[in-house]
Amino acid sequence: MASTEHGTEGGDVFDVVVLGGGPVGENVAQYAVEGGLRAVLVDAERFGGECAYWACVPSRALLRPVTVVGAGADLEGMTPGRLEPEALLRRRDTWVSGYGDAGQVAWAHEAGITTVRGHGRLVGEREVAVEGEDGPRRLRARRAVVVATGSRPYVPDTYRDALPWGSRDATGLREVPASLLVVGGGVVACEAAT
Repeated sequence: MASTEHGTEGGDVFDVVVLGGGPVGENVAQYAVEGGLRAVLVDAERFGGECAYWACVPSRALLRPVTVVGAGADLEGMTPGRLEPEALLRRRDTWVSGYGDAGQVAWAHEAGITTVRGHGRLVGEREVAVEGEDGPRRLRARRAVVVATGSRPYVPDTYRDALPWGSRDATGLREVPASLLVVGGGVVACEAAT
């Protein structure tokens, strides 16, 4: 792990503190390091973010076999393939590293990025307090704090009793439903509909 500099008033000092370890946060931290700056990446859940575990990667891991089987369905002289749901879900689990982020953390360290696991919040100018498993920690940024925390699906109260799925439910499913109504036109929604 990259070393940290301790400030005179307590806390670790970096050039850039990035809140959110998803693709945007990873890119910001990587560009900072490549530009000669010291960067720390803070995430409370999994480094790699939604894309790596609940959106792009699992969605496409599920979608590719569906696309291949579908492409052959109308070809004369070919017997259409069939999908095996359990194998398809195992494929997805492999692509998301079993929902573990050790590979993402290793990449960050190899890139020279310090990682801190915990919930970070702004508490002052270029100052972040992190609450994590290792206890509280203060991070200070010489140049900038970048907030790249992503988003979560919003379910209007009208639909809460219907127990709707968000992208995590759609890509992390354990049983394939017989039917699914998709509301929305985002990337994961369109891929789930396919």
